[in-house]
Amino acid sequence: MDSIQQISEDNVQVLNQLLTFLTSLDSIQYQNVPTNHGSSMGAHVRHIIEHYQSVLTTNSLIDYDDRKRDQTVQSSRSAATDQIKSVIQILRSIQSDKSVVVLCTTNPAISPSEVNSSLARELIFLYSHTTHHMAIIKLLSTSIGLSIDDSFGKAASTRVFESNVQSKLA
Repeated sequence: MDSIQQISEDNVQVLNQLLTFLTSLDSIQYQNVPTNHGSSMGAHVRHIIEHYQSVLTTNSLIDYDDRKRDQTVQSSRSAATDQIKSVIQILRSIQSDKSVVVLCTTNPAISPSEVNSSLARELIFLYSHTTHHMAIIKLLSTSIGLSIDDSFGKAASTRVFESNVQSKLA
């Protein structure tokens, strides 16, 4: 398997983990904004999806800031799962890497910069970004008393580290 295909498949795996979790929620849990938290699980799922769409629905110019912010995806688990399945389908069709340009806004007082990148690099970013938001979703879900798999929202490098520590203790 080519490296871009492996990176794509790694993204599919993390999105499938998110899909599995979403099937365990009801609509109220998905939309709920827990006390002392600024956003719902649905808002984080929407954010994840829209970042993938920013990369996967463009030819060569990626602008992560110019997203739809679709409230339907944020409030409807069904809409979110449909969108995730669509993203997975696109990820599975990727056969080769390509050059892309990312509009980078690090300072809102100045115009965005154009930064050269690659599809593979952006998919690596998306994997990390998704994992980060899944960790937040895990915190939100545990704050309302939901049980969630220990590996949910845990970085691949952390899982490898913990596995190595456990094997040394055995």
